[in-house]
Amino acid sequence: MFDVVVIGGGPGGYVAAIKGAQMGGKIALVEGDALGGTCLNIGCIPTKALVHCATTYLDAKRGSEFGVEARDVTLNMEAVMAHKRNTVQQLVSGVEKLLEGNGVTVYKGWARIPAPGKVEVSLEDGSTETLEAKNIVIATGSKHFTLPFLQGHAVTSDDLLELDYVPGRLCIIGGGVIGIEFACIFSAFGSEVTVIELLPSILPNTDQEIARRLALLLRRRGIKIHTNTQVTEVRREGEIEVVLAKAKDGSEVRFEADLVLSAVGRVPNFGGIDLDALGVEYDKKGIKVDGRMATNVPGIWAIGDVVGRTQLAHGASAEGITAMKNIFGIPKIMDYSAIPACVFSIPECASVGYTEQEAKRQGLQVTVSKFPFGANGKALSMGATDGLVKVLADSATGKVVGMHVLGAHADDLVHLGSMAVQLGLGADRLQELIYAHPTLSEAVLEAFYGLGDGPIHLLSRR
Repeated sequence: MFDVVVIGGGPGGYVAAIKGAQMGGKIALVEGDALGGTCLNIGCIPTKALVHCATTYLDAKRGSEFGVEARDVTLNMEAVMAHKRNTVQQLVSGVEKLLEGNGVTVYKGWARIPAPGKVEVSLEDGSTETLEAKNIVIATGSKHFTLPFLQGHAVTSDDLLELDYVPGRLCIIGGGVIGIEFACIFSAFGSEVTVIELLPSILPNTDQEIARRLALLLRRRGIKIHTNTQVTEVRREGEIEVVLAKAKDGSEVRFEADLVLSAVGRVPNFGGIDLDALGVEYDKKGIKVDGRMATNVPGIWAIGDVVGRTQLAHGASAEGITAMKNIFGIPKIMDYSAIPACVFSIPECASVGYTEQEAKRQGLQVTVSKFPFGANGKALSMGATDGLVKVLADSATGKVVGMHVLGAHADDLVHLGSMAVQLGLGADRLQELIYAHPTLSEAVLEAFYGLGDGPIHLLSRR
């Protein structure tokens, strides 16, 4: 009898399993594919490996700006893909060792739940084993959503991660996180990239000022972006893929590409588990859970993309820890108020808390402070002056309720905002912090100063 059987070995499942073992539980984890799930194998990690290759290539080509003369800089896609594979293999191996070291029993196979308290595992050798469990955590993740007319004409991000060449023309359908990251990667590699987005803006869940500024930077780099454009058909004409779309004014637009990427989103993957038979409530967004990550069926819990609340690896991990704490008698409610979201575009952008648009919809009066990277000494020395830090504070209380960063190392800087939002810190407290000089973090401090008397290193318009 296991205390908990976790179904799914992604960043939600394996973190939950380790946490349960650390709390003294007898834990089993069932995974039908590679440990690490989508994130480690075909998502976050391999994509970031490619982003690093892309930025390294761009930096090498502009080395002369910094006195580094490197002639005939070329891209070796075989070496790029080798770096990606090595990174993934090292991390997957690390997860295997972590699970083993914490005493988690791992079953390689596919799981079904015939009844609460029982998990039936179809093992690789064709045999079946039934596990008894006091609790079951469903962490089966998500899968690609695609439009029917794209079948046979478009690849997914999984396919693009295995590409051993640089397509001459890449058309990306979808201007969300996946679409924009791959647009930046392959534009850097040398592809002529076109992004088609149905909504009025790329990255629709991002603060719209940040999204607009990023779109401008991407266009300057040669990436074509078409918003308010609805794809209606994709067809093959000879050696090319033709994408037909309808613009906002109703006119038809035609795009030609050597390769088309479908990046229109992901949907929950229930892993073949018969939720109806179990009586587990769910909808198209995912399995319904309460703040403890418990479903309506006692002893069955769900976390990660299959719940559909964040679609973020770190969100899934936090949900896994929340579920395990509750399972082992430590009350905890999952807090979604300060989960950072990062887009590994070139340059990066990252957000936490309210966007300016969300604050207005909530009727919250906010004070906005911005500080440009161009006025930061470290950014200037790096030649990375594109971007800014934008901070939102509640006008009534002075507490920071959101932070948005566009620019170099935005993914690292955003955690200063996460701390401020999570702890409910006010601008007065944050202005007392002393940051090392010269660092990019000083741009955050200057934005905090802007909530008071004004930035030190920027003339105030007042």
